[in-house]
Amino acid sequence: MLEDTVQKRQPASPGITGETQNARSGPTNAAGPGTHWLLLCALGLVACVLLAVTPLIRVPDAVIHLQLAPGSFLAEASNWLPVHLGALSQANSAALELFALLLLTFLCYGLGALLVSRQPESSRQGALRSLIWSATLLAGAIFIVTPAMLSHDILVYAGYSRLLAIYHANPYFVPIAAFSHDPFSSINYWGRFVSAYGPIWMLVCTFFGWLLQPDPNAYVVAFRLFALLVHLLNTWLVGRTLHALGRSPRTITLGMLFYAWNPLLLLESGLGGHNDGLMMTFVLLGALLAANAERRDLLLRPRGYLSAAAAFALAALVKFTALPILAVYLLFLCCKALRPTAGSPRELRLALRNWRAALPALAGSILVALLLALIFYGPFWLGHSLQEIRISFQNPPSALGAENSFMRSVIEWLHLHPAQTQNGLLRLLSTRRLWDDLSFAAIALCLLVGAFQLWSRLTLRTFVIVSLLTMCAVLLITPWFFSWYLAWPLGLAAIGLPFRQKRVEAALLALTIVFSISALFTYLFTIGLFGSHYYLVSLFTTIPPACAFLLTLVLWQPVSNQTTGEF
Repeated sequence: MLEDTVQKRQPASPGITGETQNARSGPTNAAGPGTHWLLLCALGLVACVLLAVTPLIRVPDAVIHLQLAPGSFLAEASNWLPVHLGALSQANSAALELFALLLLTFLCYGLGALLVSRQPESSRQGALRSLIWSATLLAGAIFIVTPAMLSHDILVYAGYSRLLAIYHANPYFVPIAAFSHDPFSSINYWGRFVSAYGPIWMLVCTFFGWLLQPDPNAYVVAFRLFALLVHLLNTWLVGRTLHALGRSPRTITLGMLFYAWNPLLLLESGLGGHNDGLMMTFVLLGALLAANAERRDLLLRPRGYLSAAAAFALAALVKFTALPILAVYLLFLCCKALRPTAGSPRELRLALRNWRAALPALAGSILVALLLALIFYGPFWLGHSLQEIRISFQNPPSALGAENSFMRSVIEWLHLHPAQTQNGLLRLLSTRRLWDDLSFAAIALCLLVGAFQLWSRLTLRTFVIVSLLTMCAVLLITPWFFSWYLAWPLGLAAIGLPFRQKRVEAALLALTIVFSISALFTYLFTIGLFGSHYYLVSLFTTIPPACAFLLTLVLWQPVSNQTTGEF
């Protein structure tokens, strides 16, 4: 009822497709006809996750064999799945079965989103959200106890945990391989490298290192449980941010489902235990703080812009890949200060007269970000020279190598065809420096485009859309890509709903959804389903979302404000 009350207080806005007016048309406690259908979608999603346990167990793992009795018990529900599909090996058969089940999970996810978007505003949103929470918990719990791993990042995290809590060593300068007797040294594929993650994640690792015994099973369950709890927290933050942005109860429910039920996010949190969810926690928190400040007309005051800037800076201190979002936020603040009201002049020459108002917001936000970086990085940097600190950032494989990207495809192609190493273009495309430069150029271009968009439509939602555009561009060309990175654009897309007013916004949504499906192909290539054709990995992961973006741009039709759909 609080959400409905807030909606009634706000005037109609042309940017909300008539949903606020619909929210006033009836009581929010009336039962919606789609609740039972959403229950079927929830059951289907959980059932697909349950059936995926056996294929996951059948994928061979040369690094570790987990002993999780609850997961082995749950596998009984899908032991009937064939071990071999035709002439395929067990590993390839399991990979195909897993991929098919995940596609069915995406089908349940899409149908659930469609059902919520078609619900009348008078439907019972509380019942729908209860189904969303319940299915998310059940699916995540199944993944937590599954005795299999698609990624060994948790073992890397465990190595940092041991370094900090047991050996009191600095993970930015000392690798776990320095302690060869440690049980995690031999099973850590990054054992010879220092940490590539921010100090906040190192503090999380320290806690688990202090809490847990050196048992891989305990570490796997602990990090998975933490990642699932973060996923649930992010779902709540999505709902609160949409509420602060003035969205209708239906759109809030849709945004929560969009994030919570995404099969890739469920897989990478409940099974993978990755830290990208925690990075997005601070991004979503920053968006929520900025939305609340903008609603109260406090965004240009220190208590308004500094808290959001601090949250975005903390996100970058989990993983530095959040820095582009912080850059977009600074651009948003600058435009907001130059044009503080709707009646402010659009001409840049006239708007620059307000540069004194923009300077404190920019300087204060940058200062807060630098201060937080110094506070968290400082203890790790004490006693080390600037040269050593610089080398520590260049040491991790993510700063030098290539994975699941166009650069990796070129490298694999040259490996299979050594005679073509003399080709100057291919040699250039296989260098990390080129792709780093292209990534920086893409970010700069997105910021330039974003500046024009923010100038013409100065709202927090525009900031979200520009951030989404930037992160999508980065992921399409980055030399170092893994499927769990899709948590970045998916979190931004969830708080950017609805997406049907603008052609580019609809295309970005299509790109994000298709990308979260195509990213799963990285696992099929890693397992070996495509044999020696690993050079095709970037085509399978990036071409489908790029095509979805272009097709949506071409085929998109304007949607009437009277529509009941959000997608």
